[in-house]
Amino acid sequence: MKTIKLIALILSISFSLTGCFGDKNIAVGTELGDTNFVNTNFIKNKIEFSALPKNLCTYINNDKVKELYPDASKILTDDGKTFMSKSCRFLVYIGDGDFNYLTGTIFASEDQLAEGEKWEETWELKKKMSKSSEYVSNLGKAAIWKAKKRELSIKMDGYSVVITAPGSVFKEEEVAKNRDYKKIAIAIAESTNLF
Repeated sequence: MKTIKLIALILSISFSLTGCFGDKNIAVGTELGDTNFVNTNFIKNKIEFSALPKNLCTYINNDKVKELYPDASKILTDDGKTFMSKSCRFLVYIGDGDFNYLTGTIFASEDQLAEGEKWEETWELKKKMSKSSEYVSNLGKAAIWKAKKRELSIKMDGYSVVITAPGSVFKEEEVAKNRDYKKIAIAIAESTNLF
């Protein structure tokens, strides 16, 4: 019985700390139905999900990434041999050294909606689940920026694309540069020509 109480206490404390210091927001009891975030100018996908290759590195414009990181010495993308899904990992090397890089990613996943579920409600809830999130206009059907994760999620017709801007919260010199990761993620998204 003491073990169960101890586990319950530890879980309670961890949930409290996550709620206070993490990016999670409580969305229980939240009313849904606001669709103002939907991009009414969206007509159709430029590329269907089935036409996307597993190696999405072909959509990363290295020259554009270099322009967004003017202090970068080089940009490298994954060789594509390790892709189990439609994705790409790209590295922005800052200065010299083998481990002096920032990691960015792009990932595409097909929508999996339950019967009767509407994507608008799913995206509205997704936005409300994160304290640092905000809607971004004129990208796909809808787009959400999560500042805490440097993550831009874009809803297409039948699938979603998630771009993580290269950066680091652990490297003091990178944090001191105060980069506008939202602007960087949007620019990377627009340079892919997927939207």
